[in-house]
Amino acid sequence: MSRPIVGVTGGFLKKNDFTGGPYAHQDYISSLFTAGAVPVILPTALDDVLEKYIEICDGFILSGGYDVDPKFYHADPSLHCGIFDTERDYFELKLFSRAMAVGKPILGICRGMQVINVALGGSLIQDIPTEVEHPLQHVQKEARGRASHKVRLLKNSRLAQLFHSEETIYVNSLHHQAIDRLADGLKAAAFSADGIIEAVEHVDEEQVMAVQWHPESMAVSGSPLMRILFANFTEKCQQYKKAASEI
Repeated sequence: MSRPIVGVTGGFLKKNDFTGGPYAHQDYISSLFTAGAVPVILPTALDDVLEKYIEICDGFILSGGYDVDPKFYHADPSLHCGIFDTERDYFELKLFSRAMAVGKPILGICRGMQVINVALGGSLIQDIPTEVEHPLQHVQKEARGRASHKVRLLKNSRLAQLFHSEETIYVNSLHHQAIDRLADGLKAAAFSADGIIEAVEHVDEEQVMAVQWHPESMAVSGSPLMRILFANFTEKCQQYKKAASEI
């Protein structure tokens, strides 16, 4: 069977007045290629195109990017909230809901985990340094692909099982927002030492998982565990593709 197609949501990057367009970091693409998937960057789109994305792709990665507009979790922006792209938020919230409704695998990464939490009714910490007591350094000074702090995996989580029942792992960190109120449909799978939720899983739908760190960059840098994460996600997409072809 042919490789599964994975849609990777993209933001908009403006390089200068003459150059700009849909953007997702190359590490997402490289990690998916290595795992055996065909990655496709998905520009923000209207409903009719979104439905084509749902039709074409066997799974989705909700990628990193700007902050989520606080209005989607019924809050006003704090002084420390960063740039947000409301059109992308609308698009990704609906894409997540549609993809989950039809049972397609979804992996949320960094902002993507926050989008999933908001889509299911949760809220966000708008700025960790000013809202969390004794925070860790969540915007690391190390290179993107290098781990900077440890997280504790919950013993009974699917993520811990995937990572060979490890209790603690080291991850990279490039975010200043995080989950505040956890959505009812989610359960935490990992925490950092300052209490930040570092991974979540859907309570009922095994195809939905998300992490706060950037496994795509650690995978490219050689992390065996993060390569397992992408291989497992790609296998879920392959299984969906096979099941759909048999209908």
